[in-house]
Amino acid sequence: MSQRSSVRRLALLLLASAVITLAALAVAATSGAATPRERALELVAMTHESFAAIARGRPAPFDWSTDGCSRTPHSWARRFEGPCRQHDFGYRNIGRGLRLWRSEVARLWIDGRFLTELRRVCAARFTGVPLTSCRAQAGAMHIAVRVFNAPWS
Repeated sequence: MSQRSSVRRLALLLLASAVITLAALAVAATSGAATPRERALELVAMTHESFAAIARGRPAPFDWSTDGCSRTPHSWARRFEGPCRQHDFGYRNIGRGLRLWRSEVARLWIDGRFLTELRRVCAARFTGVPLTSCRAQAGAMHIAVRVFNAPWS
């Protein structure tokens, strides 16, 4: 893939993420009681720390199960546990289980949020060379979820 193509894909991902996040938050804010779909989008749009606080209560009707950062090195799994749990929630409720919005646009957005939260972990814990290494691990995890998970067509 060329650098120009990569930049274009990243720009589209960021644009889709911004549009979906703003739409979900606008609908939730104007409608007093959010639908399960709107609430699920809101939960995936928040930071993984905020998500974890809400996940402890396991509110209905959602599937809160997770396999964490399965199929990753143990040290990565420990480091990125929060974003992995949030990503699992998005897949299990928006795309698979509840099927609140099973589309490739939604999958792209959930995976983009995953990368954002992985990078948030890196920025909060590291500087210098360790930050660069952490960001490379985050990028590898993001690529893995994009490549090894089937499209939601």
